[in-house]
Amino acid sequence: MKTKKNIKSSKAVSPIEENSSPTSNYQGKNLTFSYKLILVIVLGVLSYMLATKYRNLIVVGTVNNMPVSRYELNRVMAEKYGKQTFEDLVNERLLAQEIKKQGIVITEEEVKVEVDKITKEYGSEENFKAALEQYGLTLEKAKESIRKNLGFKKLVEKTSKIEITDEAVKKYFDDNKTIYAGKKLDEVKDSIKDSLYQQELYQKSQELFTGVRQSAKVSSFL
Repeated sequence: MKTKKNIKSSKAVSPIEENSSPTSNYQGKNLTFSYKLILVIVLGVLSYMLATKYRNLIVVGTVNNMPVSRYELNRVMAEKYGKQTFEDLVNERLLAQEIKKQGIVITEEEVKVEVDKITKEYGSEENFKAALEQYGLTLEKAKESIRKNLGFKKLVEKTSKIEITDEAVKKYFDDNKTIYAGKKLDEVKDSIKDSLYQQELYQKSQELFTGVRQSAKVSSFL
């Protein structure tokens, strides 16, 4: 009678498994845990820094430790000033589109000339900066406003004919002799001409913008 041999099933053992030990397994798990812990800490720090830097995007302030959300602020502002702000944005965009349509470009040099002119009117650069701070403006915002005004002025001058004659200057001088008492026409001629030009420019700008607005398609969902 043949005796059955007990055959033990053997499995190939990899070099890694052969060399592995409870101690090495523990160290591997511990190392993985350390990496995860460091990652959590780093993400936490980044989240805190971002929340601190951009917290005003969600919360704009607190009242007795109760938060005032950006949503609340925007809702109230929209109710009070939404329509007027929308109108301002529409007007600004329409003018920008018309200026681009007419191929008008304002250079940095033109803006600089205007800034220098305004600075001179204020007497000094310090006075000009103080005026900007008083109105809550930065120099960059002031330059942007100047750029828009120059663009609008060029637009009016390109699409409308403005001519101030010597007769118009003399008539203005004669009609306002009390203002120019003791002065001759030649002394104030250029000043009067510039004043009349600005008045005509303003009138033409109103006419131009009225036409642009009437032909525009504007929709509001407020």
